[in-house]
Amino acid sequence: MSAEVLNYLDIKKNGIYLDCTLGSGGHSQIMLECFSEIKIIAFDQDQEAIKRCQQNPFFASKNITFINDNFVNFPQYLTELNISQVDGFLFDLGVSSEQLNDDERGFGYRQDAPLDMRMSAENTNSLTAQKIINNYSCQQLAEIFREYGEEKKAKKIAWRICQTRKKEKITTTQQLVSIVASCFSQKSKKHPARRVFQALRIVVNQELINLSQGLETALQKLKSSGRIVVISYHSLEDRIVKQIFKKYNELGHYQILTKKPLIPSFEEITINHRARSAKMRVIARQK
Repeated sequence: MSAEVLNYLDIKKNGIYLDCTLGSGGHSQIMLECFSEIKIIAFDQDQEAIKRCQQNPFFASKNITFINDNFVNFPQYLTELNISQVDGFLFDLGVSSEQLNDDERGFGYRQDAPLDMRMSAENTNSLTAQKIINNYSCQQLAEIFREYGEEKKAKKIAWRICQTRKKEKITTTQQLVSIVASCFSQKSKKHPARRVFQALRIVVNQELINLSQGLETALQKLKSSGRIVVISYHSLEDRIVKQIFKKYNELGHYQILTKKPLIPSFEEITINHRARSAKMRVIARQK
């Protein structure tokens, strides 16, 4: 949805913009190709994503600062850079294709990998999916799958996991996929493990907490006439964005620019199948 992002950010000459989820750098690159005079501060807690973009020749001569941290911590970096307010924020949430395809990260349920799921794999003391699966109680697991995966079979899946781990430790994605799949009929149209994996990833990375905090702070740091663009990929994220935008819209000084979320075109979904669930919402700070 690159064209929509550019259009709704309404980029200003010499403006300062935060790419809160750098990923492969696609959005930042397009923004700088079209508006070379702007400054971008790009965040990603995945060190590999930062390294890839730093090695991209395109960014070598551009006014872009790469920061290896979660976007929720952006205020401290703005202070260090002596920046009080920003012209625009972009949040493109979810997992990148590079992360899904990385055999060591454990985000994907189609290939075997260690049960990790950390966005920031460098933090060796942080929570992992393996720790959750092997140490949380059956009730805790069911609550996680129900609340963060909206999984109807949460209780059954949690029980199967607890029965299995009595016999052997669950350490890989395919072990977990096999357990989850055993709770479904073979007629399931979508992959049976997708909701469980989503729930675990959200908890491991505190995604919804960080989204709420980051978005609230971004709204307060937004300049007059500045805009925030958020692309979400599942209903839990979209609900948070919708509720926060609605709250600020009702308080005044802010205006929602997308009465209904924008969705990708058929052509874009054909090219990028992962975009099929994307929803884009935009809010502006009034003059």
